[in-house]
Amino acid sequence: MIVGMHIIAEFYECPEELLRWAPVIKRILDKAVEKSGLKKVGEAYHQFKPYGASGVILLSSSHMSIHTWPELRYVSLDIFSCESADKAKRAFDVCVEELKPKKIVYKEMKRGLLEFAVDIEED
Repeated sequence: MIVGMHIIAEFYECPEELLRWAPVIKRILDKAVEKSGLKKVGEAYHQFKPYGASGVILLSSSHMSIHTWPELRYVSLDIFSCESADKAKRAFDVCVEELKPKKIVYKEMKRGLLEFAVDIEED
């Protein structure tokens, strides 16, 4: 059984000006939600001083989160959808298009794979 798709990503060498301000990050994540067909049910953003932002979108099917380090031109991105792997991948693609990284490290994880679980020994 698979309960969802979880994409964990690191973006490197993004344009610094895209990573500085929470309203810019919000616009990018909103676009990713809209274009992927996911449904937003809540959100929270934090603006760091002097710059940098974090944001979380609560989805009807899970969440998206982002943390930026403009001085390093680095983004940490997390997209988890219990609704559709395709929608999670589309949201990821929009984030790549909008944040314009030159290098990416990412992993797609199928969540809920009980057959790979390890038993925990009790004392």
